[in-house]
Amino acid sequence: MKDDHKANLAGDDRPIRFGDRLLQPAPLARSISAYGRVLAFSFALLALASSHVHAQAKAYKVKVEITGIDGAARRNVLAVLGVARAADAGDLTLDRVRQLNRRADDEIATALEPFGYYRPLVQKTVRPDGNAWIAQYVIAPGPVVRVRNVDLAISGEGSDSPTFQGAVAQFPLHKGDTLYHLPYEAWKLALLTAASDSGFLKAAFDTSAIMVNREEAVADILVRVETGPRFRFGAVTFSPTPFDSSFLATRIPFKRGQLYRQQQLLQLQSNLGEDPYFNAVEVIPEPDSAQGLEVPIRVNLALRKPQAFELGAGYGTDNGPRGRAAATFRRLNAHGHHAQVEVIGSTNEQSIATKYMIPAFGNPTGELTLLAGYALLNPTTSRSTTWLIGPRLSRRRLGWRETLHLAFQREDFGVGVDSGIAKMVLAGAAWERTRANDRTFPTSGLRVRLNVQGASKALASNVTFLQLGANVKVIRGLGPRFRVLARGDIGRDITSNFRSLPPTMRFFAGGDQSVRGFQYLSLGIRDSLGNVIGGPTLLTGSIETDYRILERFAIAVFTDAGNAMSGLRLADVEQGAGVGVRWLSPIGLIRVDGAWAVSRPGTPFRIHFSLGPDL
Repeated sequence: MKDDHKANLAGDDRPIRFGDRLLQPAPLARSISAYGRVLAFSFALLALASSHVHAQAKAYKVKVEITGIDGAARRNVLAVLGVARAADAGDLTLDRVRQLNRRADDEIATALEPFGYYRPLVQKTVRPDGNAWIAQYVIAPGPVVRVRNVDLAISGEGSDSPTFQGAVAQFPLHKGDTLYHLPYEAWKLALLTAASDSGFLKAAFDTSAIMVNREEAVADILVRVETGPRFRFGAVTFSPTPFDSSFLATRIPFKRGQLYRQQQLLQLQSNLGEDPYFNAVEVIPEPDSAQGLEVPIRVNLALRKPQAFELGAGYGTDNGPRGRAAATFRRLNAHGHHAQVEVIGSTNEQSIATKYMIPAFGNPTGELTLLAGYALLNPTTSRSTTWLIGPRLSRRRLGWRETLHLAFQREDFGVGVDSGIAKMVLAGAAWERTRANDRTFPTSGLRVRLNVQGASKALASNVTFLQLGANVKVIRGLGPRFRVLARGDIGRDITSNFRSLPPTMRFFAGGDQSVRGFQYLSLGIRDSLGNVIGGPTLLTGSIETDYRILERFAIAVFTDAGNAMSGLRLADVEQGAGVGVRWLSPIGLIRVDGAWAVSRPGTPFRIHFSLGPDL
């Protein structure tokens, strides 16, 4: 029995005797073999499915290729296309690529509409490329949509005003033009901005529609603008401060009831921001609280500390090591009076100056300054001890900062073989205007300074002269990294006895801000012993270009020319040239220049170091 059973288990097909019965054995071995094949096939399917799932879950680099369009349209497609944005962010699974690819047709159509393309055809392919995938889109943008009709109308109180009539004249789309959306949307924003700036605070588009016929590739534009009423300035209220309300009122450049203009609010903010008292100024019109057509203005002021004390140190090749200490007293009374004391010490200058300032003197932008000071100046070419006292009045006029001054100045001096004591009642005026798109490193800027001053023996002085001067500096960017800086200085002393003038009233050249390659104030006429004594005429100029190599570093090349002369003679002009490095440091723009005095025998070399803004 055991043997029969063993044979059967071994795959024997013989019958098995069980008592009196003879049993036919089932084909057990063949059944096991078939079942194994089924299991093997199932495992193979599972392995294949597992590998497919793994392939789908694996992340790949994806490259997006777009052909058929270029320029701004292509850039906009890349900005809108989901698969392009996702690929820029990192690797993607194949499922994600296919999911994003399904949306591509609609996204491409949306991205092309602002450029006038409303019927694009897109062929798209997703294919492997080694260990990466390529999503390719071949775009035929189709016919461009052109403007068929423009219907633009202005209604309301301001329909005849220059603001809205000018906007109508500047509408950017005309019959036959390509339907570009960007200038159209920019015009709408500009119109509402101009309307608000002019006091039409409730101006709105009653209708603004572009109706596109895709089959004919034409569009009709319908715009209706309701100007609403023109508002006026209401009452101005200030947040609590220690200042008298009458003083704060002097900073307001408009009167209640005048036509509302945004520019006047900006001027109010500028007037308060230029004062030394406030850390932050916020000017808020409140049209929703208007009383009739008068808009109340709320001004929030954050006060600075009443006193400030400063200590500083620096170095420049013109002045050597330099120290400075200053104390500022910002709130001496409720009328905004303030004062400053400043002490400066360097190898060739020791000075102390006091200023007492009275704001809103004569007009809202006026400031009267009472000056008193002492200076001991000892550059290589001269020495002087100077006392000065007198008033100075400054104010803004027609976009310029105008300064008028009257002072008594006593100066004990020596320049070469010249020496004496000059007693002068100085009267003068200066005008300055500065514009820059950035205070630290401008790529567009202009600074102009004009000045005139003089003294007369007929008016309590022992010298008579008239001094004229002008300084211009221009900065222009050339591309994203290049700048060109041009500077020019001209000056003239009109006097019958130049040698009687103290050094502070003579012209000298040379140094970091004049002609580089030459020592500070080392250029001018020479006396009988060869000492530089300055000159009655100044002429200097500079051309410089710099290239920004890193975010905070730039390299520069330059050439300077000029001199202090007896007259405008080109034969007397000295020239320097060199290279430099610019560093936008946390404390300001630092310049290090190496310059050669190319007009001198042997072209001597000099290092120049300076700190401060370009304008």
